[in-house]
Amino acid sequence: MSKIEEALTKAKLSKQGSGKDLKVFDQNRSSADTRDLVPVKSASGQIRHQSSAREISLMDNGSILDNNELSELRIIYSDMEDHKVANTYRDLRTKLIQKSQSKNFIAMITSCVEGKDSAMTSLNISTAFSFDESKTSLLIDCNLNNPKLDTLLNMETDKGLTDYMENEDIEVDSIMHKTGIKRLKMIPAGMNRETAAEYFTSLRMRQLMSDLLSRYSDRYIFLDTAPITESADTRILVELCDFVVLAVPYASSTKGKIKEAVEAIGEDKLLGVVFTDIPNVPKFSLANLFKF
Repeated sequence: MSKIEEALTKAKLSKQGSGKDLKVFDQNRSSADTRDLVPVKSASGQIRHQSSAREISLMDNGSILDNNELSELRIIYSDMEDHKVANTYRDLRTKLIQKSQSKNFIAMITSCVEGKDSAMTSLNISTAFSFDESKTSLLIDCNLNNPKLDTLLNMETDKGLTDYMENEDIEVDSIMHKTGIKRLKMIPAGMNRETAAEYFTSLRMRQLMSDLLSRYSDRYIFLDTAPITESADTRILVELCDFVVLAVPYASSTKGKIKEAVEAIGEDKLLGVVFTDIPNVPKFSLANLFKF
């Protein structure tokens, strides 16, 4: 049995999905070079790796989406009626924390099929981490040619990732936007999206990732990217991550595409495969089947 067939065998389909994600299988994890590249230091010269408790309290200020609004946006919430969906994401969160040995991390979420983005998956994974009142999530839209996160969240943003990359006068805090979800912030793609490869290979990008990771010990960073089988930019971003979650759209993926994606990610970074876009199976009674 090939590695990809083994992976697909281990991934168990959920009986109820509404297009949501499934369970993840484990792979060995290696530390990202970014973690040690440019440590953030205080004025005393000591590396700053503090708790974000104060930031967490500040993040809860402002307008917060209620459960009805979250449901309309297809975003999970802790006490949603379809608890199996929320618990699936909780289970994925637990696996991620276990693999990171309870340290914060940078995780990339990408698809293996052209035209099938991973934005909804990325949004709900990062939201699951924000369920925990002691943690914060930061979601970054790195799909520069086809950004979706601000649309999914009904947000209007001005500055984003590419603006920060092009202008050294722009501070990180000015590109981090509240999402309406407690303890979750988002960095949108930005305005200029023509030179993504140059952005992602730059020292400024590596410094940004190191700063975001090192500043708070309980901040978890998620990068939403273009499908890895179609994007050189996404393959570059693999090097900045601790691990990668591969979204596999149900009934749209071939074994060849999945294998190509797995090879592009590499076994040392691939944490697991998640099936998405699973249709609901209609329920029929015998009376309905034999109605005349």
